[in-house]
Amino acid sequence: MSQCNLVRFGAFELNLHTGELRKGGVRINLPDQPFQVLKTLLDRPGELVTRDDLRQRLWSAETFVDFEHGLNAAVRRLRDALGDSADVPRFIETLPRRGYRFIAPVVQPPSTEEASSRPVEPTKSDALPPPAVAVAPAVTRARLLGVVATMVLVAAAVLWAFGYRSRSMVRGESAGTSGRSMLAVLPFENLTGDPEQEYLSDGMTEELIAQLGRMDPSRLGVIARTSAMQFKKTTKRADEIGSELGVSHLLEGSVRTTGGRIRVAVKMVETRHQTQLWAEQYERDVRDVLALQREIAEAIVPQITSSLAIAPSNANADARRHSTIAEANEHYLRGRYYWSKDTADGHAKAMEHFRKAIDLDSSFALAHSGLADTYILLGSDGFMPMREAYPLARTAALKALALNDELGEAHNSMAAINADYYWDWVEADHHFKRAIDLNPSYETALSFYSFNLACMGRIEEALTLARRAQRLDPVSAGAQMNVGVILYLARRYDDAVVAIKETLELEPDFGSAYVTLGRIYVAKGMPDRAVAELERARGLMGRRPDVLTPYAYALARAGRQRETRTVLDELRETAKPQAPAPVRVAFVHIALGETDRAFEWLERAIEARDWQMGLLNVEPAFDPLRSDRRFAALVERVGLPR
Repeated sequence: MSQCNLVRFGAFELNLHTGELRKGGVRINLPDQPFQVLKTLLDRPGELVTRDDLRQRLWSAETFVDFEHGLNAAVRRLRDALGDSADVPRFIETLPRRGYRFIAPVVQPPSTEEASSRPVEPTKSDALPPPAVAVAPAVTRARLLGVVATMVLVAAAVLWAFGYRSRSMVRGESAGTSGRSMLAVLPFENLTGDPEQEYLSDGMTEELIAQLGRMDPSRLGVIARTSAMQFKKTTKRADEIGSELGVSHLLEGSVRTTGGRIRVAVKMVETRHQTQLWAEQYERDVRDVLALQREIAEAIVPQITSSLAIAPSNANADARRHSTIAEANEHYLRGRYYWSKDTADGHAKAMEHFRKAIDLDSSFALAHSGLADTYILLGSDGFMPMREAYPLARTAALKALALNDELGEAHNSMAAINADYYWDWVEADHHFKRAIDLNPSYETALSFYSFNLACMGRIEEALTLARRAQRLDPVSAGAQMNVGVILYLARRYDDAVVAIKETLELEPDFGSAYVTLGRIYVAKGMPDRAVAELERARGLMGRRPDVLTPYAYALARAGRQRETRTVLDELRETAKPQAPAPVRVAFVHIALGETDRAFEWLERAIEARDWQMGLLNVEPAFDPLRSDRRFAALVERVGLPR
């Protein structure tokens, strides 16, 4: 069977030539009409395939009268074969009265010729299978108005078990540090009159945050983008913003275009007295946006250093950060926007835009790093097997580093890959440190590294970094929650409850915070209270595996075993067509007191290289197993310190 005819999605493999559908080693009987519908959808993954498209392609004029009934029956049969649901689709999404869309990532193995011509990449984990090559999904859904207006560059590369890692990431350094100034770059205002040009103003904001954050970290802290973006189109006064963010100075600006020219106005304001310290305008041909961004950043640096008495020790722009092709940069920004959505559709669209950016400019390191981060999410969220997703992520991250070794984002990607999948904790530590050295205000790296340190048992270092990150992202609920999670892992449960309640003051409907609160209450011996918090999380987040797992654990601890079994069955059903993450099932068996079953699933987790095994040393839910000699053997195999 020719490999180039194969496509894979989830746990399924389809031969486009023969129509054979397999799951594992099992062949699934798929009649011709459902197969043809599936093949048509796979030809255009992520794209709307209208009912009329299907009629014209698959139904002849003679059978047109049976079209509606035939199509509905074919889709139902197809969903039954895939274990899919119209209400909560994982593969085929229905757009009422319009058509269907295939929403899962699609992977095609390389042909024999492609595989033989690809250079062999040295790897530190020779025992692991070599990376496959993914075919970019041809997603072409209608573009969202405003594109990157709310793009978040600092979303989590992975979601931790029980909602540990949040979607809005964590932060940097103290606003109250003696002799240190704090600055916020507010979102530049888009005055072009065209919402589709929002990426210009957002790109300017991002560039300045990145540049100023590297200047002199010991003297200047720059607020993270997640917190700054909350003041987009704000009507608040400078002193109010300064108070909320804990900053002494604001950088504000606007972008407008006229007759092929782009004009950017920038001003710096002292927050306490709302005093404008300086203002300037810059103008260029609209085709020179990237050059203009760098020019403004470089022009602002002396103004900042003069106003705040800062030594510009690291103020030079890295010209390699961005592509010289404007359209490639636009696709990168759009990719990050969709990546931050953390949904199946968001993953697919992010993949599409990052690959388009790379197609336009293969030397664009940021786009390769974005691709790596997308594969990380696909693996950690269960949309692709870890053994497929993470080697692909590693290939993309290595490419980004080969193109630009001074890219903090790429070092952070590599660190997460080494920690989550390869369990190479030394290498992960190296890359985390490098990412933070390159950009001390890079809150994503600070967040990831703080969690990694906690897994290593280096709790005080982890708390220091988490709080430093929180101060750089002061109005981010995710930043606050990360502190609470580390306090929980440190067994400081009362302090953790306080931190999570402060998180909910920032964002009352933050479901992951209720998940974490439930975990804390179980550890405190208050399972009934935990069940209540987790039911609230379930109402906000739905019946996701990362909610169902702690919910089942709390039910078991509350003595409600029958309900626990029901939720455990639901957890397995929710994870179809792939097997549920082994560690999640192990957690529930631990709570039920079924030690041998728990170890069976932890063995499966080793085989699957489940990233949650990094929690072995610190997760309180593992405590009932710690005296068993089998547990110590697991810790050793994962390479964690004993």
